[in-house]
Amino acid sequence: MATLLERKLLASQLSHHDRSVGCIAYDPLVEPTYGYVPSLAAGVVFVVVFFLIFVAHCVQTAIKRQWWYSLIALGALGELLGWIARIWASRCPYNSTAFSMQISVLIIAPCFFSAAIYYILGQLIKLWGTQHSPISARLYLIIFAGFDLLSIIIQAIGGGTASKASAAEPPKSTLLGTHLMMAGIIIQLVSMCVFAILFLWVIWRARAVRRDSKISFLLMATTFSAACIIIRNFYRAVELSQGWRGYLITHEVYFDVLDGMLMVLASVAFNIVHPAWCIDGSSTPSTLEMREK
Repeated sequence: MATLLERKLLASQLSHHDRSVGCIAYDPLVEPTYGYVPSLAAGVVFVVVFFLIFVAHCVQTAIKRQWWYSLIALGALGELLGWIARIWASRCPYNSTAFSMQISVLIIAPCFFSAAIYYILGQLIKLWGTQHSPISARLYLIIFAGFDLLSIIIQAIGGGTASKASAAEPPKSTLLGTHLMMAGIIIQLVSMCVFAILFLWVIWRARAVRRDSKISFLLMATTFSAACIIIRNFYRAVELSQGWRGYLITHEVYFDVLDGMLMVLASVAFNIVHPAWCIDGSSTPSTLEMREK
């Protein structure tokens, strides 16, 4: 009963704290933290799409029983949860829990896609031979997943700090949290760019190794997915650099296209060309080297 009565109150009639813990309809007199009311239609579309992607990746991974590639499914699950939170926010645009959930989960989820890409390169190096790579296959996952973990921790601390400051009564400055989140995103962006350079270097050095069509398609899918993640990370870094009232962060279309759509493309690429179907363990370094020109 209290919730129903609370829904009838205008946001402008409530304190900042009461707005942030309840589910209050949009009031033109009070701007939500987003700078807009998240679109219900966009939220529903992305939830359906990421649910289908998640289910497909679970099935594809289970069939081949190569569980490392469940990282992609976990990334899709993270995106799914993040967009569920945005549907929640479309009805409760002032709710701080919905805001914190969507921003935290959608920042973390791409790291699972990145980790899968690091693992794919490691598997390719094992197939082609370690002489084509400046570091061992195992080190790619350890080094770059380590930087991603560091990025997640910094972004989580920054997101928590910003959310706590925003939910305070009266609201406090979110500058520290914003700077921490931006630092985490930049670490993630730089790490992925360095990886991309090494990835292309390995492909170039292994150019003499004859590849079947499956490996060629996997290389295209992996390159495309990595490019989507890099573009997305660059967008998020620029977005946060403008602050919580910047142009990019207060215009939803950029978020939908440069975050949501890019992550759909990054994950669908591996539905179409699933790594477990391309690297099935039937080939060994020695057999591939025998086919080298």
